[in-house]
Amino acid sequence: MLNKIINMIQSQIYREKGSLDYHTWIFSSVDNCNFNYNSKYLFLYVREHLPQIQPLFVLNDAQKRRMLEKKYGSRYFLDGTTKDGLKKILKAGVWFTSAGLPAYEWSGNPRRIVVNLWHGIPLKKIALLEEHASTFQKLYFKRIFSNKYSYVLTTSTHLVPVMAESLGVEKEIVKVWGQPRNDVVMRGKKKEALETLLDIEEKNAKWILYAPTYRDHTATRLFPFEDYEKEELEKFLQEKKIHICIRMHLEETLEKEKYLSKNIHFLNEDVIDDIAQWMGCFDLLITDYSSIYLDYLLLDKPIIFLPYDKEEYLKDRGMNYPYDEVTPGAKPNTQQQLILNIENSLFGEDAYRTQRRECNAYFNQVTDPCCAFICQQILQEI
Repeated sequence: MLNKIINMIQSQIYREKGSLDYHTWIFSSVDNCNFNYNSKYLFLYVREHLPQIQPLFVLNDAQKRRMLEKKYGSRYFLDGTTKDGLKKILKAGVWFTSAGLPAYEWSGNPRRIVVNLWHGIPLKKIALLEEHASTFQKLYFKRIFSNKYSYVLTTSTHLVPVMAESLGVEKEIVKVWGQPRNDVVMRGKKKEALETLLDIEEKNAKWILYAPTYRDHTATRLFPFEDYEKEELEKFLQEKKIHICIRMHLEETLEKEKYLSKNIHFLNEDVIDDIAQWMGCFDLLITDYSSIYLDYLLLDKPIIFLPYDKEEYLKDRGMNYPYDEVTPGAKPNTQQQLILNIENSLFGEDAYRTQRRECNAYFNQVTDPCCAFICQQILQEI
């Protein structure tokens, strides 16, 4: 919080009083220290396809910035904690963010175009609708964030009221223009790339992504069954030539050795920083409350849900939609049921296909690549 206060003071000092540069587009993501989410993929699109635009990604983490400068070029990244970096941010006429803002101005510049790409479909309550958000947090959010947005993007007309109320903006500001990261979900890496990454040579293997939600106040339980037996699960996976990749939050403290085996791997952010472009490699998704499954719906592949602590979790976090009505997939309570559900999903009848497609149609009305369309809308405005 102290860094944001300092940034707010500096932004007031270096505030741009002249004309803005609408051909410099600033991109930022979580805490201005991460190169991920929708901002990453729209930035990469602009860098490749719009030569008339100078895209700049705010990355205050020096180590990450140096690494990305080697890959993409030093002219595309800046440090928002420096005077020169902050001046460039405040001079730019267009900002894109997935979380937070590239600079925490108090009043902002009404001539600037600020686009909140967000970072997922709001299955759970977010921002102003969060269950335990204090009055101060809500006032701070409205003053620093809500008042700045020119547009908030989403993927369906059904989500417009939820996004408007969650982010404290008028419904007219919420646009169904899609999520840039879904462009790579639909046109991402092939399964061979995953096999190479994990050094697996097994023809015709099936791959499962197991991506549980991060819990704020308690540790996540993997394979949360009374009858969990690692050896039995591993035997099934080997016989059926199935590999499970577990993706946990980096802050999770977990004894990996308890779960690791020949057919069970960990695919955390230290291995793959952003899972979006890898999702197409997997034949099945296992999750609980993560909105990752709403992106995965675009691939029309089976999903299994493990909401073992549903009452506790939903009471603490809150959902925008009735959980059981918008989760099209099996919900096993035992390891035996999980094994059966996996086998049926991968080799038998896809029992939830119709329900899954209905859910996808509700949440994902934008099913074509959207980066070009988003850029076109902004170019027309400037």
